[in-house]
Amino acid sequence: MKYLKKKIIRGRPYYYLEFSLTVQGKKCLYSHYLGAAFPQDAKMQLASFFEKTAVEIAGIITQDYFFQQTLHDIERSKLKYLLLHHDLFRSDLEQFQTLFYVLFVLNSNRSEGSKVTRPEIEEVITRKVKPRTLIEIEIINSIDAINFSLSKEMRWNHKSIKKIHQLLFNNLSPAGQYKSVNNVMSNMPTTPWQNVQKEMSALLRWMKRQKKKMYHPQLALEFHWHFESIHPFEDGNGRVGRILLNAILLELGYAPVIFFSENHQAYCHALAKARAGNCRPLAKHFVESVKKTARNIERYRREGIIRGGSPKVGRWEIEKGKIRLG
Repeated sequence: MKYLKKKIIRGRPYYYLEFSLTVQGKKCLYSHYLGAAFPQDAKMQLASFFEKTAVEIAGIITQDYFFQQTLHDIERSKLKYLLLHHDLFRSDLEQFQTLFYVLFVLNSNRSEGSKVTRPEIEEVITRKVKPRTLIEIEIINSIDAINFSLSKEMRWNHKSIKKIHQLLFNNLSPAGQYKSVNNVMSNMPTTPWQNVQKEMSALLRWMKRQKKKMYHPQLALEFHWHFESIHPFEDGNGRVGRILLNAILLELGYAPVIFFSENHQAYCHALAKARAGNCRPLAKHFVESVKKTARNIERYRREGIIRGGSPKVGRWEIEKGKIRLG
């Protein structure tokens, strides 16, 4: 069983919590002795162990992108998500994945003017029928785009990024190609359409070089605001950009994040500041969103989803391959 280790010393069993993690480019082993008997409260022990480990990890990370006191919030979120992948938390992970999908699609799409509602997303997920309305197509497209970004088929190249855009707008509008006219972002000019291919190639090369050097949440945010500055598509750049942001976080072992629609103005302001050379507002907004994501998923869970407390969702089994995260 992952993280729970049994050692035999002089014929007697001893149990430990133990796992390794790469921090600041170094592989670190974290261990905690449990006793000579298998713990009955293993889930509680694991949760406590990971919470303490998050504090320890945050204390040894050195960088100047995030304020030091916010690193604990980021690492705590990471370790909690890592914990969900333990066998003891399998049902918790499945539930988290589903609730995240609903809230991500809701907020990312509404931030761009969509009228989609949470009950509509829940209905589409549970009904498992061919979408009929434009809203239903929009929901299915969003899920398909996220699924692809987290699949084994995803590559950090032009083809995959265009594929995400194509899936996002399937049966809605022409998609899957970079823009052929210039566009703006928050009334600011973006990369001229003639230079998109070159700028995207440079951004992808930069990310590949920085993966082993830069603190991973910083890498994800730097990629995100540069992508939005290029604005490679005529429409849907925000939605594609937020999907790519989470693809980076999950690939590198961090929990996914939702930028909430009610905070969209602050999010756009932070992106504009980053483009002007000040990334602190974006880093702050990211950390606030990390905490808000956890709070809102927990609030959603407490509605009684897995006990049938939601009239639309109830206790359902996700169609195999339809919803996946990490």
